[in-house]
Amino acid sequence: MPILLSEIKRKAFHHLSLLYMAMYAFCPREFTLGVLFAALVGVGVIEFLRLRRPELNAWLLGKFGGIHRSHEVTQPSGIFWALLGCWLTMFVFTNRRIVLPALGFLSFGDAAAALGGQRWGKRHWKGSPEKTYEGSACFAGVSALWALWFLPWPVAVLGALIGAWLESRRLPWNDNVWLPLMSGLILSVLNLTIGRL
Repeated sequence: MPILLSEIKRKAFHHLSLLYMAMYAFCPREFTLGVLFAALVGVGVIEFLRLRRPELNAWLLGKFGGIHRSHEVTQPSGIFWALLGCWLTMFVFTNRRIVLPALGFLSFGDAAAALGGQRWGKRHWKGSPEKTYEGSACFAGVSALWALWFLPWPVAVLGALIGAWLESRRLPWNDNVWLPLMSGLILSVLNLTIGRL
């Protein structure tokens, strides 16, 4: 239960990406890209200083109540990677009906995978022992429901299934970068081949 509670706290903080989504949905694209790029630079500077000043690192990690992962003590935090992944997704893809589902895969799907895996996970993916089939099923279900608001059902469902598989893999750097970016690519390809906007 303490592990699940810690994961809930982490994912609640992780939902800063909802702010990025709201900005992208309701503000001009260029404005959103500019504001989030400035935020990315600011967070990047903080991360750079934190990882080079042990006292600053300890103070910042203490302020976040232990919701960081162990590797984030010596590496950039999920906050930086999620912001980078969201910004890159918004920059690369221009169709809001692709970008918003892709960002939702990170915000909603990733949270569902983590919490569902903690709560019900029994069977682990080969090569990714921290990921479970049950968590991936939660990712796929929640992501498909979100994507249905924007895309035809075959694109939404198949995109969510591929996204769930992608989330279960060990990816270089951090999955908060690759998940929205690759989801945008997957949804774009599927929409061109089997869907109609």
